[in-house]
Amino acid sequence: MKSPLSQPLPAEGKESTNTGLLKLELIASGINLGEGLPSPLTNPFGLIHLILPEGVSVSVQQASDKQQTPFTLLHHGKRFFLNFSGKETPVQWVPPLKCYHKKTRSGILISDILTVHSGLIAVHPKGPCRFGLSGLACRYCGSSRELSNHPPFSKQDLIEAIQTVLKETSCDVVHLSSGHVETEDGGIVWLTPWVTEIRKHIDILISLDLAPPKSNSWIDQSYAMGVDAVYYDLGDFAPHQVTGNKKSEEDKKRYLETIEYAARIFPKGAVLSHLVIGLEPMGDTQKGIDLLVERGVVPLLVYFPPSPHSPLSERWKMKPEEVTPLYTHLFERLVQVKNTPHWVHQQDVLLTPLEGRFFSEKSAGFHLALKKFYETGFGRKVRRSMIGIRRRLRVKHHPAGYR
Repeated sequence: MKSPLSQPLPAEGKESTNTGLLKLELIASGINLGEGLPSPLTNPFGLIHLILPEGVSVSVQQASDKQQTPFTLLHHGKRFFLNFSGKETPVQWVPPLKCYHKKTRSGILISDILTVHSGLIAVHPKGPCRFGLSGLACRYCGSSRELSNHPPFSKQDLIEAIQTVLKETSCDVVHLSSGHVETEDGGIVWLTPWVTEIRKHIDILISLDLAPPKSNSWIDQSYAMGVDAVYYDLGDFAPHQVTGNKKSEEDKKRYLETIEYAARIFPKGAVLSHLVIGLEPMGDTQKGIDLLVERGVVPLLVYFPPSPHSPLSERWKMKPEEVTPLYTHLFERLVQVKNTPHWVHQQDVLLTPLEGRFFSEKSAGFHLALKKFYETGFGRKVRRSMIGIRRRLRVKHHPAGYR
């Protein structure tokens, strides 16, 4: 029987391992460990960071006793291989950051403050994120350690932690999550002092994960205070996300108004929203993609398996090869409307919109070239300069607030 991974690559017209599908399979089923692998192999959150063929990043969990995975990580000499379907594919292993085990001056472990995903530093100062609260095994904050068990940390701790990380590896974005909030501001008021402190000490892009606010003035304020990108999601990722009928129409209407307005305030591609795959019919998810793309938003498709103890695990049945049409649709829609995927830095966490190219006939050459440029030292400077100029031209300080 032919492995579903052995699909024709649209761009090449020949049978080969489809790297995009391989990434989804690894996220879904985890990996077995061969003999002689280095230690520590995983980061403090139990994730193994690999670079697949074509430079695709993925963070993988070690398969549990209950999981049946065809993948085994092998180590021969100085090289690493992924064994599946009777063959060995070369991969790169990315060692976990040494600084995870360092402490701030107040004694907080850096791994208790943040996680690093490719070029993104993820911080959850308020505790568990909405993915974890929903029962999904979040790959942003890890799944083997409960964030609620982490000790509280100060803004100074965070600054120290980020500076320590940047001494070991380059990162472009610090991403702060508001966690679950029900306030009218969507969480921006609570996060403002954290953003201010980062802006004061570190030259880095900042993105926020927020709930849709009740008023657009909070979106204006977010941009004016120095936030570079925003993530607005609908609720806590229960089934029926955007087009379903369990969320109130009022909440959905406000959510769509929020993202549409934010897309006019923030740079192109800097307003993003997660859509969880596998908990609703694919047709509904595709409608959600279209709703977001039409409003200038970059949807991020999340294929996180639910935690084994979560009730969601009973209804999460879609296999990786079944969901690839959604990634194809997302990639082609973004190319069609000329939106940019360059704000997606957490490339090991999820299959990015740009990686939807692995299932499409359309060329991603322009976006790949631009992405590579922005990953160079010169490209980073150009990008930050353009972002700063845009903000100075658009933000007017007014006694009643920002405009």
